[in-house]
Amino acid sequence: MLNVEFLLKELREGRMISDRKFDELYPTEVRVHSKVHFTPVKVALKALDWVGFDSGLRVLDVGSGCGKFCLIFGASGRTKVTGIEQRPFLHEAAVAAAAKLGLTNVTFVCGRMEDLDWAEFNTFYFFNPFYERIAYRKGIDDRTPPHAALFFEHLKAVKEKLAAAKSGSRVLTYHGLGGRLPSDWLLVRTEDIGTDELQLWVKP
Repeated sequence: MLNVEFLLKELREGRMISDRKFDELYPTEVRVHSKVHFTPVKVALKALDWVGFDSGLRVLDVGSGCGKFCLIFGASGRTKVTGIEQRPFLHEAAVAAAAKLGLTNVTFVCGRMEDLDWAEFNTFYFFNPFYERIAYRKGIDDRTPPHAALFFEHLKAVKEKLAAAKSGSRVLTYHGLGGRLPSDWLLVRTEDIGTDELQLWVKP
């Protein structure tokens, strides 16, 4: 049985917990997608270690799914995190999980990332959020059927948003973004972790 107080305490202190334990926050129909589609706990903790426990962080997770990355970051207590996700059932699962943990510094938005104002954020996270548009295997649901043209439209929109980001902004990618970042972003750190690479980019 999930012990929410213990889970929150471990996350606040940056200690590793199993994905199986963390995923008990979610209903079964969401939990079954965790291994492939949601950020592993150890990856989120490594990303948090890289960017630091900074009260000035304003993090945006693009394609936040059930909010796993956001909740782990938010549990530090000193970071404001927003997740944007277009699928209502994943958005609702994220909101419910945040309520269970009692996190007030985490916000979840259900909608299109193109419609969100990115100017208030200084750190961005991408777990290859548009891959389902070009994947041959079945995605999480039928709301994201393969559609190559949409994949490139999403990627173009992200590049435009990042091109307008302020100096000093950071990007974290896990399994990549699906394309290159704008040329003025510098790769400053990379590490093999989980099933791929975690990378940190900075805009000078």
